[in-house]
Amino acid sequence: MWKKVSIQITLVFLVIFLILYTYKTYFKNKDSIKINQINNSQKETVIDSKDKQLERIDESSNLVQNLKYVSKDILGNEYIISSKSSELNLDGINIINMNGVNAKITMINKDPLFITSKYAIYNNENYETTFVNNVVITYLDNIITSEKLTISIVNNFAKVSEEVIYQNTNVKLEADIIEIDLITKNSKIFMIDKNKKIKIINK
Repeated sequence: MWKKVSIQITLVFLVIFLILYTYKTYFKNKDSIKINQINNSQKETVIDSKDKQLERIDESSNLVQNLKYVSKDILGNEYIISSKSSELNLDGINIINMNGVNAKITMINKDPLFITSKYAIYNNENYETTFVNNVVITYLDNIITSEKLTISIVNNFAKVSEEVIYQNTNVKLEADIIEIDLITKNSKIFMIDKNKKIKIINK
């Protein structure tokens, strides 16, 4: 049972890794930010995410509404991350603080994977993303909820932490941390307090 659950969790993160890896490979110099700034004219602006001269949309604030990154590789895999509102870090332009976050990862001939969270910190230089607060990862009948999800393509690593619950139609698992090595696909599920045990419930 333990091995089966570990494999299922690993498959969820394999989908995440494959699409983000192709995103990094094929869009390193081509990705863009689509920013819909809600104002009187409903202005829509498309900006190259590598442009270091990115200007503040509203000169009185570094907040933007409805920010969305959309990318699609030559194989048809698609990665979308969007937010209701975002704050552009003008001192470190690669860092975007997002609020009300939705992400969708769709690989060709595969069912989509969805991620939602209250907040996220996105780095459009190395594509690292940290989702925080009410994180929900959904893939088919697999659901992982937590308070934090960190994905690092540079380090080939994904980590779900803080109040982690994994469940599908057959099993429910409660743990403190799930770590995935995106190269070997090995996963580690454990408790911070070694005196506590991972809770597995068969449905």
